[in-house]
Amino acid sequence: MGKILHLAAWSGHNEVVSYLCKNKADVRAAAMDDMGAIHFAAQKGHLEVVRTLLSSGVSVKSSSRKGLTPLHYAVQGSHVELAKYLVRKRSSLAAKTKAGKTPLDLTNNEEIRSCLVELEKSSTEEKKEETDPKPSMDDKSPGDDQIIIEGNDEKDPKPSAEDKPLQPLGSDSEAVTMQDENQDNQTGNVKRKGDEAGMKENLPGPKKAKVALNHLVGADDDALEEDNL
Repeated sequence: MGKILHLAAWSGHNEVVSYLCKNKADVRAAAMDDMGAIHFAAQKGHLEVVRTLLSSGVSVKSSSRKGLTPLHYAVQGSHVELAKYLVRKRSSLAAKTKAGKTPLDLTNNEEIRSCLVELEKSSTEEKKEETDPKPSMDDKSPGDDQIIIEGNDEKDPKPSAEDKPLQPLGSDSEAVTMQDENQDNQTGNVKRKGDEAGMKENLPGPKKAKVALNHLVGADDDALEEDNL
């Protein structure tokens, strides 16, 4: 079944390759020069076949007896899209063959060279961000929270009367202090009552209505005159 897989990969028959992978074909089986199915597919530039083989467990770093990786074969055959895909899948441009050749050494196309270098750089940065993510708010240490609190204007709020603890009445000085406060309160109450009484006395009473007595004086005079008669 290994030879069938190699032929299907070399020919670009992705459906056959997918069927063989699902039916327990040895995706790592080696042919001449230890070339696997992925090397045959990369040599011919069959992107979909390479994608299927990688999803089936084949390593993107697998190499032949001469040390060529799938990326070596893709660059050597000027299969740009496949080379880009392999770089995104973490295939290294620094991998060397037994003769000391990197994938970039196998191409004279400067456009492909610069494109692959930029892709590897961006892939390296993405990998670094995945392994070293930025700390979130939940990951902050207690020291960071303390710095934020110190920057707040309300870092030292004055204790209110409700927050003050009640002191025990065990000492003589505290008892004397409370007695003095009670006397002051009683004195203040007496003064307030005296002031209220004085204010009531000084308030002017309601004015009495004046009654005319002229009719009474006239009646008395008539009675005296009758007596004299």
